[in-house]
Amino acid sequence: MPGRIITVSHTSVDRHLGPMLANLGDALKAADNTIAYGGRPTRAVYCRSADYKLQICWSAREGGIDFMLAPLDATNTFGLTGSSDGWRHLLALSRSDDDLQPPPVDADEETWWTWRKALLLTHIDEARGALLPKNRR
Repeated sequence: MPGRIITVSHTSVDRHLGPMLANLGDALKAADNTIAYGGRPTRAVYCRSADYKLQICWSAREGGIDFMLAPLDATNTFGLTGSSDGWRHLLALSRSDDDLQPPPVDADEETWWTWRKALLLTHIDEARGALLPKNRR
């Protein structure tokens, strides 16, 4: 977790991940900063592709930014609550060993976003394959 708080917003996701998400076929669709998780603030940005949804979320409780995937029929519900409608952690859907080491705690925001981009690119195809029924891939 970075030494300073780096949260998620539609603007930050677009700035740091926008071109890569577009290349993957994901379009930014919605953002939500109205939810509390464990009594603490959260942020979520929801993207949609032709066959899955991607959520990029942050919570003050967990302190980090997570990627989650869900089928297209899932509602835009904050995924970390555990009661969300089909949202699953990207890394739980992928068995790939990425050898990506998190940046140092005091790394700047750009370094953290670069690491997140590499993490997403490394795991998205396998996670998508695990999420979707074979006939929808």
